[in-house]
Amino acid sequence: MFNIEGDVLNLSYDMTLDEVEELRDFLIGKLGYITSIGFEGAAREFSTSSLLQLLASIKKSRPEISIPVLECKETVFGKFGVISWRL
Repeated sequence: MFNIEGDVLNLSYDMTLDEVEELRDFLIGKLGYITSIGFEGAAREFSTSSLLQLLASIKKSRPEISIPVLECKETVFGKFGVISWRL
């Protein structure tokens, strides 16, 4: 699911909608302490678009937070196709 190591938040790609909601609630008030959001595990396919939406929202509100999956201009996801970022 997710864990914090120092100022780095590590997520799993396969988070369910309930886990994304739990993450959102957990992050309220804690974004000021996070410098980077990365992913753990072998899976590279999001199970729900809600996690992508949450990450995009975080990046828009806190552009200084490093989110490598969003920092390329285009990302290809099997389930969601090609996504172009304008963050």
